[in-house]
Amino acid sequence: MQTAPIELPSRWQPDLFADPEGQARFEVATTPEIESALDHQAPVFIGVSGGKDSQALAYRLCDHLDNRGHAGPRHLIHSDLGRVEWRQSLPVCERLAERLGVELVVVRRQAGDMMDRWLSRWDANVDRYANLACVQLILPWSTPTTRSCTAELQLALLPT
Repeated sequence: MQTAPIELPSRWQPDLFADPEGQARFEVATTPEIESALDHQAPVFIGVSGGKDSQALAYRLCDHLDNRGHAGPRHLIHSDLGRVEWRQSLPVCERLAERLGVELVVVRRQAGDMMDRWLSRWDANVDRYANLACVQLILPWSTPTTRSCTAELQLALLPT
């Protein structure tokens, strides 16, 4: 059984998010407030790390915005974590922004990178322990339950 060639209208070839009939396979969750903002051409910021998940999200979200006629500004935003960052993170994000035709905004913590934050947390932790201000040391680095990378180095640096 042969299938007819697929015509790909999207600027990203091939359209990884459509089935052979051109229907989106991955729905974008939204709210009435978001839809209203998009109707008014609100700017959209898409967080990207350089990993495959954030790249797929950026492609899907831009495709969704195109399909609904959104013409407002779009930006990718990358929070540079410094020394602990994968060396290709920023170049991957730059290439992604170029392919999508959107601006890449890069933010960095002014008080040092993630490693600096972990080291300062450790120093403060040792001081508290030495002064009997705590009886249990607190891990200075990020864990699944203490995500300082997300809370302090990504969300806190977003433009307002």
